[in-house]
Amino acid sequence: MSKLPFIVAPPQQELRRVGNESVGILEIPVLGGITVGESAISAELLATEQSSFVAGARIADAIAKEENISLSEAFHIIESAVSGRELEQKADEIRARHAERIEEVARIYTAAGQRNMEASVTALLRCRLNLKDWSLDDTRTMPRKLFQDLWALVQEEQEAENLESQPVTEEELKKPQPEATSAPKRTGKRSSTT
Repeated sequence: MSKLPFIVAPPQQELRRVGNESVGILEIPVLGGITVGESAISAELLATEQSSFVAGARIADAIAKEENISLSEAFHIIESAVSGRELEQKADEIRARHAERIEEVARIYTAAGQRNMEASVTALLRCRLNLKDWSLDDTRTMPRKLFQDLWALVQEEQEAENLESQPVTEEELKKPQPEATSAPKRTGKRSSTT
């Protein structure tokens, strides 16, 4: 960033120590947000994972059809049940009838949350400590205390960006989601030059 001709330069970079003497201590730059590179690496690491949103929408669709309610109502019941929010009596009865499916969504959300944490910490280490070869497996073998401190920094940086989220709409739930692929498909012919 120092190469940019700022009219007002960002504040001097803060360094934060994470970890402790028993797991090791790292100094990580605090930037006041997630960088473009960190976001791209995290997305790349998660690209082949099944979307938890898609799984939740599929189960919501099945519940909506069986209960004769809207897709957004079914999704709201699932989201509320998974997050432990209280439901109205009718919604709670629907939740009880579909407890097994909702529990499946909870497991999917939990696994997706863990993968997101691991990808975010991996991206942070690759970019801020210039550890280009750091992998998800490396992150998974680090001490829990160090991982938790790094994840707390990631969350702080995300919150600093003050990104607002909007409730999911009926159209978004109905929209087909692309399946995760490992490599982009070719769409044209190879060009040849002589």
